Amino acid sequence: MTVRKFTFALLLTFFGLGLAAQEAGSTYRSFTPADQWEIGVDLGTPMVLGDIDAKFPGFGGGLHVRKSLGHVFSVRAGGVYGAMKNENAAPDSRTSETNWFSGSGQLVMTVNNLRFDKPYRKVGLNVFGGLGYSSFDVTNPSGAATSEKYSGATVEVGAGLAFRFNSKFNLGLEYTVAQVLGSNGDLLDGDQNVGDNRTTYRDAFHWPHLSLNFNIGGKDKAGNKKSEPLYWADPMASAGKAISDLEKRPIYDPTDTDGDGIIDTIDDEDNSPAGARVDTKGVTLDSDGDKVPNYMDKEPFSPPGYTVNKDGVAQVPKPITESDVNRIVDAKIAAIKFPTPQSNEWFFPMVSFADNSFDVRYNEYEKLYQVATVLKNNPNIKVVAVGHTDDRGSEGYNAVLSYNRAKAAIDMLVSQYGVDRKRLILNWAGETTNLVPEKGTSSINRRVEFRVVKGETEMARPAGKEAGKGSFKGNKDAGY
Repeated sequence: MTVRKFTFALLLTFFGLGLAAQEAGSTYRSFTPADQWEIGVDLGTPMVLGDIDAKFPGFGGGLHVRKSLGHVFSVRAGGVYGAMKNENAAPDSRTSETNWFSGSGQLVMTVNNLRFDKPYRKVGLNVFGGLGYSSFDVTNPSGAATSEKYSGATVEVGAGLAFRFNSKFNLGLEYTVAQVLGSNGDLLDGDQNVGDNRTTYRDAFHWPHLSLNFNIGGKDKAGNKKSEPLYWADPMASAGKAISDLEKRPIYDPTDTDGDGIIDTIDDEDNSPAGARVDTKGVTLDSDGDKVPNYMDKEPFSPPGYTVNKDGVAQVPKPITESDVNRIVDAKIAAIKFPTPQSNEWFFPMVSFADNSFDVRYNEYEKLYQVATVLKNNPNIKVVAVGHTDDRGSEGYNAVLSYNRAKAAIDMLVSQYGVDRKRLILNWAGETTNLVPEKGTSSINRRVEFRVVKGETEMARPAGKEAGKGSFKGNKDAGY
C-alpha cells in the first residue's frame, strides 16, 4: 500500500513539472495596453455637518492625479483646500469658520466598465474609498477672535459620475465624505457639544465637487501611442480586434491559372504567357524596363535613356566627333549678344587729397588704376575729371587748387597707366560743390571725381597765383 501511494505521488510530481515547463515555454499576449495618466482640477462647495448647522455656500478647490490598475480599478492621489462656515439659528446662535487642508490616496472602482458592448464608455460610474491626513483650523464658536488648529488621519468614501467628451477630456461630478479619526474628529466645527443631547462623537467633512479631468501621456517604449486610461476602455477591445483581424485573413486558395508558380491570390498577372519568366508577384519580367518583356526582347538589358524598336533593341545614335563639338560651340558663341554698356551705368571711385595739396598719394593709386582699367576695356567712352576743394581758402585760391588736382589725376592716368590724353576732359569746381556741408577742413571735399562725358568740354586754368604748394596764412576774406 505504501509503495502504491509513493508511486502515485511521484507520478503527480512529474505531471506538475511537465505542466510548469509547458507554461514557462508558452508565449503570452497581454490585452492590457500601456495607458495614459489623468490629472484633474476639482472645484466645489465643501461643508461640515456636525454640532453646528452648515451654512452654504463654502468654497473649495483641489488637484488630483489618477492611474489605472486595470479596466476596473485605479488609484488616485490628491489634495483639497476648503473654507466653510457653520451657524445655528437663534436662540442658540453659535457660529464657526473652518479652513481645511487634506491629502489622500484612494482606490477607485469603475463599476460599469464590466460591460463589453462598446470600445469606450461615454459615462463612468465610480465608487471610491481611501485614507488621508488633514489639517484644519477653526474659529471657536460664537465668533471668538482666536482660532485653534487640529490635525489627524482621515478616512473617506464617495461616489460619482464621469462624462467622456473625447480622448483627452472628461468631466466628473463627485460627492466625498471624510471623517477625522481620533479625538479631533468632533472639532471640525470647533464645538464638541458637551451637555447637549446631540452626538459629540464626530463631525463629517462633505465635499460635493466638479472635476475637470485631462488625459496625458505620449507613446510607450515600443513607440506606440498610449491608450486612454483603461477605466474608459472596453476590457475586450484588444481581444475583439485581434479576432476581427484573424477573420479578415483570406482563405488559402492554391489555384494558379497561368501556371507561372504564383497562386492567383497574390498574382498581379494571372494570364502570363506560357513559359515566360515572372517576378514574385507573377508579372512577366522586363529587366530593362523598355516595355518589351524578356521573352520577346532581343536585348533584355538595353542601355537606359534610349528608345527601343519593337524587338527591344536600343536605338543608340552615332557618336559625336570633335568637329561636331567645335561646330556646335562656334554656333552657340556666335548667337550670344553681349549688351552694350550705357554711359550712365559706370561708377568711378573718387581720389582724395591732403590738406592744401594736389600731390596724388600712394594709397590713391589703386583708384586711378580702376579708372584706367575701365577706359582700356571700353575704348568708346571718354571721362571727365573734376577737381574740388574744401572752403578754407579764398574762392580764387580754391579754383586754382581744384584745377591742379584734376590735372594731377589726369597726368597720372596718362604717364602711369598709358591712357590717351584725348579721352580725358579736365574740369574744376573749386569750393562750390562740397559733398559734406562743413565749414573748414574736410577730407571728403578735397577730391577729384570721374564720370562719363556728357557734353562737357575742357576748362582752362583759372586766373590767380599758384596754389597747393607750401603753407598759407591769413584769413579767407584776405585771400590767404
